[in-house]
Amino acid sequence: MSPQDQRSALRVPVNCKVKLRFPDLGISYYGDCTDLSVQGLTIRTSYVPRPQEEFEVYVMPPAAGGASRQPMAARVRVMRCHEVQRGALYELGLAILDVLR
Repeated sequence: MSPQDQRSALRVPVNCKVKLRFPDLGISYYGDCTDLSVQGLTIRTSYVPRPQEEFEVYVMPPAAGGASRQPMAARVRVMRCHEVQRGALYELGLAILDVLR
């Protein structure tokens, strides 16, 4: 059984922009969310995290009829990271620790 098949929450494929925020560092990185569940998400970004690093992620909702919507904000922990494009793009598996809004 693959690790994805063992997950207790179904992941839904999405295509949303994300902002990674590091309050202690005062900087942000950007990327794309490729799937989302109630327990976690997968993003692709140029940022290379430390194992088990925690930070904030803001997932921008898709545009819907011109209506302005607030991003989902969550505190997350890095569960995995692997290189997708040599030195440029990394895929992060993130566990949601707390939904901020």
